[in-house]
Amino acid sequence: MKKIKFAVLASLLTAFTGLSSLHAEGSLPFAVNVGGQAATYKAGEAFAKLEKPVAANAPLSIAVKADMAIINVHKLKADGTTDETAQPAVILLQGTNKGSLDQTMDKQKLPAGKYLLSISAGEATATIQFEIQ
Repeated sequence: MKKIKFAVLASLLTAFTGLSSLHAEGSLPFAVNVGGQAATYKAGEAFAKLEKPVAANAPLSIAVKADMAIINVHKLKADGTTDETAQPAVILLQGTNKGSLDQTMDKQKLPAGKYLLSISAGEATATIQFEIQ
């Protein structure tokens, strides 16, 4: 039952915030760092990206002041589209702007593969495409 509640929460947050990572200016609404790498956006790309793969327990930090940040981690298929059969992992940051990819609500390790990291904090959402090695 807990997993269903988290899946519903993740789905609702995605529906309300969307998967758009870009502000009107074409940049992230706040800086995101995963595994020591800053997420960067390049003109013409759909999402900001991390250049190199990261570990499943990589630290992450966000440069935004908010009481809570809700992070949805969406598994991608080989073609780069969202794997709708996979339940998104959820990471909550409460009272902090730092955490790690292995702090999922269900305590399950994220397997190797490609993902979208959708971070909602305050009134902004940043989405980053990345790979776990």
